Amino acid sequence: MSKNLIILLLITISFTYEVPNMFYTFQQQWPGSICLTKQCYKDNVGNYKGQSWAIHGLWPGATNDSGDCEELEACTNNKFKESNLSKTTVTNLDQAWVGFFNPSGSFRAHEWNKHGTCWDEKDDLVPQVPGMNVQEEYFQTTLQLWKSYNIYDILSAAGIKPDDNKLYDTDSILDAIENKIGSTAQLLCSKDSNNKLLLISVSFCVNEQYQPQRCPCDIYGGIPCGSRKNDKVRYPVFRL
Repeated sequence: MSKNLIILLLITISFTYEVPNMFYTFQQQWPGSICLTKQCYKDNVGNYKGQSWAIHGLWPGATNDSGDCEELEACTNNKFKESNLSKTTVTNLDQAWVGFFNPSGSFRAHEWNKHGTCWDEKDDLVPQVPGMNVQEEYFQTTLQLWKSYNIYDILSAAGIKPDDNKLYDTDSILDAIENKIGSTAQLLCSKDSNNKLLLISVSFCVNEQYQPQRCPCDIYGGIPCGSRKNDKVRYPVFRL
């Protein structure tokens, strides 16, 4: 292969990895529902107190020129190391981003290695500190987003609180969230032992300035629920 051809291939690859239409999907999950579908363990819950939704992940994506979604995964070999995170960040993660049914460290490693490695380092919500590494920036940025859009508080303000005996309209849930964030959201559910829908997660998309925007594609990983169909869902109390 000629030197000129190699250079041309490298230029082509560099352009291939430019992501001009980037967005992020931010997903929070409700542990009260998760722990009814899978066995959760006390040793995995860190300092989680049950009064907040938990972070599932911040997932980079992009749309191509045709408007189709492209999932960005495992973009670098920069593997997760908890030692890259400050003690303060780890303490905050132990309240907000925990594994429940698997070790929290393994869960965070999976999320970083699969999704965080595609995060654009210039897109952050935290002050730049000399020596701060990209993993610290990514997790701090996600924590800040979690604090800014607290699903538990948003729903509570609308009178939607965890209750083992109630069924909530998904329209009411979506209205409360969308009125607060100023954009659309998506709900994912699972089913309990009685075939009732369980509210598992809430997702919405943000642009590179972390302003909520309409998601250009559907979010997968569960049963889409809501979509203005007047679905009834359980929002159970968290317990181990």
